[in-house]
Amino acid sequence: MTKNPPLVHVITGPTAAGKSTYALRLAVDTNGVRFAIDEWMHALFSPDMPATMDMAWAMTRVLRCQAQIWSVARQILAAGNDVVLEPGLLRKADRDAFSAKVEAAGHCARFYFVDAELSVRRQRVLQRNAQKGATYSFDVTPRMFEAMEAYFERPSEDEMARMNLVEGVQR
Repeated sequence: MTKNPPLVHVITGPTAAGKSTYALRLAVDTNGVRFAIDEWMHALFSPDMPATMDMAWAMTRVLRCQAQIWSVARQILAAGNDVVLEPGLLRKADRDAFSAKVEAAGHCARFYFVDAELSVRRQRVLQRNAQKGATYSFDVTPRMFEAMEAYFERPSEDEMARMNLVEGVQR
């Protein structure tokens, strides 16, 4: 029996849309190994985080984490297993560059866009901060939420045509 080549499942979307919840389920369904940028950022950099949200500070560290995640993911793919990545690709250029990197390494990427209404996402952040459940990595303050919301670039119609839309993810 021939096994399908391993896939790179890339989860993207705005803050608190349900990306982590979906990625956890997808990792189980695909028997894939999951990597979440928030977990890496928290583990490696939370003690050094500035008191005020600084996107330049954060994005420099996000890029370092993404590079290391991709390095480990390539080893997992080479072993024949899927990876489920929540790499924090907030802008189209980031998503395009990551897609090109995956293809250049000889793998196929399947992108998923997880979305929810703004009011739902604001409520989810408050709940996640209070409950500190399975998808909690760190408190997302209102200021952080607004900064991430302003920085996030929603996919265009053309980009969405190449993605799997995931709506209504329940926690």
